[in-house]
Amino acid sequence: MIRSCWPLVLVSAAAMACATEQTKPLATTRQSTARTLGVVSPEFDSDSNVNAIQALERDARRRAARFRELTEPGFLFGTTRVAQTEIDAGLWSARELYELGGQLFTQRFRRENGYGGADMPAFGRFQRGERGGPDGEECSDCHRRGGLAGSGDASDNAYPYGDGETSDAGLERNPIALTGLGLLELLAREMTAELRSQRAGLFEKAQETGASATGKLVSKGVDFGVFTARSDGTVDATAVAGVTPDLVVRPFGWKGHTASIREMVESELATHHGMQSAWFVAHGTKAALGDGALPDPDGDGVVEEISEGQVTALTAFLALQEVPSIEPPIALKELGAINTNLFPRWLEGAARFRALGCATCHVPELRLSSAVFSLARRSGGEPLVLDLAKEGAAPRIVAAEDGTFVVRAFTDLKRHEMGPKLADAFSERGVGVSTFLTPPLWGIARSRPYLHDGRAPTVEAAILSHGGEAAVARDAYHALADRERGTVRVFLTSLNRAPRFAVP
Repeated sequence: MIRSCWPLVLVSAAAMACATEQTKPLATTRQSTARTLGVVSPEFDSDSNVNAIQALERDARRRAARFRELTEPGFLFGTTRVAQTEIDAGLWSARELYELGGQLFTQRFRRENGYGGADMPAFGRFQRGERGGPDGEECSDCHRRGGLAGSGDASDNAYPYGDGETSDAGLERNPIALTGLGLLELLAREMTAELRSQRAGLFEKAQETGASATGKLVSKGVDFGVFTARSDGTVDATAVAGVTPDLVVRPFGWKGHTASIREMVESELATHHGMQSAWFVAHGTKAALGDGALPDPDGDGVVEEISEGQVTALTAFLALQEVPSIEPPIALKELGAINTNLFPRWLEGAARFRALGCATCHVPELRLSSAVFSLARRSGGEPLVLDLAKEGAAPRIVAAEDGTFVVRAFTDLKRHEMGPKLADAFSERGVGVSTFLTPPLWGIARSRPYLHDGRAPTVEAAILSHGGEAAVARDAYHALADRERGTVRVFLTSLNRAPRFAVP
């Protein structure tokens, strides 16, 4: 009986602590609370009992904080308004930034914070052009399946570039799981640098010979086509494949149109929540901002709705996200599970995944030279540096014997033509209607539904919807006997993420 009451004790203690803090200056109170609230944690304990207790402790703190929010509206959002100068001065550790960003990720935005816009409804299911509905009150509304920062259900789909009235006018988009984002950006950075180095080499050769120089573009074993540099400085990029002619590998978005987490953070905050950062206001287009006068283009009377410090914290939170795991099936007699060892079928499925040609695009592993994530200061100076191998959320990436890092994301970070069955009604940011980035498969067991619009309720349905460059692999899978297909399904189901407890 005594143990069953401990969450109530935690809530009471937290509430008393909040009451005590109210006697302190507000700025000090909010900074202190931001450092100690801890509603999310980068740590993970493999002991399920410890994991559950930690989840309940965090939930107790969160509930206590929400009671305070009721008596002091805007308090929780205020705790996240950390100055960028403090972060630049090194006053916030990686763990603290993770927890601060996690608090912002689960923050319910209010009109007083700048949520929405004067010309926008309180909530709109469908977006208007480049502006949002807004269609969500907090990031975790849609990124929650499989755990915090996971994917979304089909009911969470967004409808960008529409008329604000109907689903048919826009593009239907299912929320993507956000695990491992920092590693994906680092891979994209290294691939971009390598491709551009090869391009520079071709220009140098063209200048030396006085004739056009043509060469293949290959990074980390991924073929990006052929590039031609002419001696007069012009280029022929018509044979470049899977990446834009500027050779910037963009690992985010269903179309692969965003290069960095920070860019994605500011864009998505504005689109889905109507929360505009000062940087976004200064550099965004009128179509994305609204018709109002600067510095308040959405006309809601709130400026700098998201501060630079908040953008940095949320970027750090996403960059430090855990690495999904591969968990082969085992017999679980002690739990009363069916005594069938599926491990041989898992091995068979892994081999068949490659033999079918699936691994051509869903490349099982890419080598990363460094796991150090640097975020440049917009004001200049030394960047914020996060070591994902040491400071990332657990489970984190581990260095191989040669010092490199094997990222098992099952993607080539390349765009592919997927055929008419998956085609959108119109192109997005210049990317063809049936062209999509290869989505990472890590964590796929906890990220259904599948495909860009969430149309596929199962992995098999997603596979059979492939076309275009994937048609051969799809047909090979379709031709298998069901028992053989089953081995592939078993393998894909092992692409999982750590089973954290989620408390509502």
